[in-house]
Amino acid sequence: TLYQFPGPQFKGVTDPGSADHAYYVWVDRYNTLGLGANVPIAEANGGEALLALVNGKFVNIHIPYPMGFFSKYVDGRIDNPNTGWKGRGVWTTTGTRTVFHNEGGTASRPKAYKVQMRPDPLAR
Repeated sequence: TLYQFPGPQFKGVTDPGSADHAYYVWVDRYNTLGLGANVPIAEANGGEALLALVNGKFVNIHIPYPMGFFSKYVDGRIDNPNTGWKGRGVWTTTGTRTVFHNEGGTASRPKAYKVQMRPDPLAR
């Protein structure tokens, strides 16, 4: 099955689809993010997000900071399976060749970020 990325299409293009694109797709085989086992996660370069395909629908995990987030890779890690969401998560990197377009300008460097799904926004 072909799933079209969410988001706008290029101007003047009448075919369905999105201007967003994936640099890489990683499969969360062990439910490290909490969305289920064997969930594909695409690094959406144009949308500053990770796109997880759950039950045929995309879950947009927007990374708000830094502006211009450009994911290059994802990998999961379970530190403690007995502590729920606190003991698991995915790591992703940001890096682009055109840092002068990003927040921080030419001083910004590639970084790694931990992403976790909380059961509710105020969970501690």
